[in-house]
Amino acid sequence: MIKSYSLAILKKLLLISILTFLSINLYTQNQINGSGQIFNPLTDDITERLPALSVLIDSSAFNSPDMLYEDLKADYYRYEQISAAREWLDMFRWSVDLNFGKWDYWDYQEQAQASNPTTDPYYFWNSQSWRGNYAVGFYIRMPFITLIDRKNRINKQKKWIELSLTQKEINKRFLADRVINIYNDLVNFQNQIRIYNEYQGFTLQQMQMAKNEFLNGEITTAEYTRLKEIQTRGSIEYTKVIAEFKKNYYALEVITGMHFNLITIIR
Repeated sequence: MIKSYSLAILKKLLLISILTFLSINLYTQNQINGSGQIFNPLTDDITERLPALSVLIDSSAFNSPDMLYEDLKADYYRYEQISAAREWLDMFRWSVDLNFGKWDYWDYQEQAQASNPTTDPYYFWNSQSWRGNYAVGFYIRMPFITLIDRKNRINKQKKWIELSLTQKEINKRFLADRVINIYNDLVNFQNQIRIYNEYQGFTLQQMQMAKNEFLNGEITTAEYTRLKEIQTRGSIEYTKVIAEFKKNYYALEVITGMHFNLITIIR
């Protein structure tokens, strides 16, 4: 009795330990994932937040509808090859017919009866019978084109399979090239964001100094306008670079079929 009671206590303690470990692990993972969702292009590196480039390429190939389409085409042509190899069976035919039923026959007699030619010149004959019959047939058709061209048709279906697999490889390389370009553009635009951010800080300081100089009459209106145009063009380019960064980020998610769950912020 004491032994069974101790065993029950040990089982409960073991269960509590497992649940505690899983809860701590889940909480730690949520904390890591929660902090990992925030991404600042000015301080963080996008290459450290994204999977490896090889993983992105493999994921894009796995989730690509073009690749799936070529796989389906290759499977279809494999079935066509099997049909071409079995086409010789079409030369053999087998048929079985079974009939059973009641048969009615009606015969029209045009010759008048000799006993009463005036009152009954014409009459009908009716007969009935139950009959059953069957027929079994087997024949062979010998088209020479089917026999001679059989191997060629099979080879053509094999070539269609090779064409589909080759097109799949072409699509895979084209897809890999797109992923690499988008990935590199993403890194490039992040670097441009950092450069434009520093430039924006510098131009804002310049504009503040130019404003003070303009108010003090140290520079002309034309010079102040020129500096303002430079600062405005920089702001526009900065906005464009941020938009291009986000566009390539979303394009990379679409083409790879992955969700990176990064909340992009710019402080």
